[in-house]
Amino acid sequence: MSNLQSYFIAGPENLLPNHIHKSENPNKALVRIVGELAENGLDVFQLRAKSINDNEIIDLIRDLSSATYNTKMKLSINDNVNVASKCKGLIDILHLGQSDMKPNEAKKMIDQNIEIGLSITNKNQLDNIPNCVDYLGVGPIFPTGSKNDASLPIGSNTLKEIINKTELPIVAIGGISLDDIDDLFKLGVSGVAVISAILNEYNPIENFYKLKKNIIKGLDR
Repeated sequence: MSNLQSYFIAGPENLLPNHIHKSENPNKALVRIVGELAENGLDVFQLRAKSINDNEIIDLIRDLSSATYNTKMKLSINDNVNVASKCKGLIDILHLGQSDMKPNEAKKMIDQNIEIGLSITNKNQLDNIPNCVDYLGVGPIFPTGSKNDASLPIGSNTLKEIINKTELPIVAIGGISLDDIDDLFKLGVSGVAVISAILNEYNPIENFYKLKKNIIKGLDR
């Protein structure tokens, strides 16, 4: 099972003008940023690209894989089973939502070495987790502006109940700031997934250093 502690999600559409150098387009800038984060210890990057087609996504995955080849980072694709089926040896994780293809069906279409993550938004969904799922993304924990169709926030208490009801690793997601991270690890999460905590008006690498520092603080319990 992959290390899930620091889990960064983004697509080219999430980049701000301050993230893109003059000679870059958003795809190139994303590859550069993810490569730098991977070199500094990022555990997982999930590509969630909603604004480009499958062929462009596959090209982007190839570039991301090359940029992070000599690091420990695991590369994930969000939702897109078709892309995952064509990316043997390039991606490590396929992450699915409740409205996507069922994990058991997706598993038949992808390389068997690819791990599967599944999003859940409430504790009742724990009753229908197939054995092929390797970890759960749980949230949103807090209100979030990064996902237009996000469910209502579940809060820390429900998150703790979910952690106590399953042996699967839990990655908390949704509205998580750098200041929340140590408390979430103290609750027992295996990882935190962030977008805007890394991609904001400040330097992504500096944000990531703060994230790692707070993960260490949260694990010291």
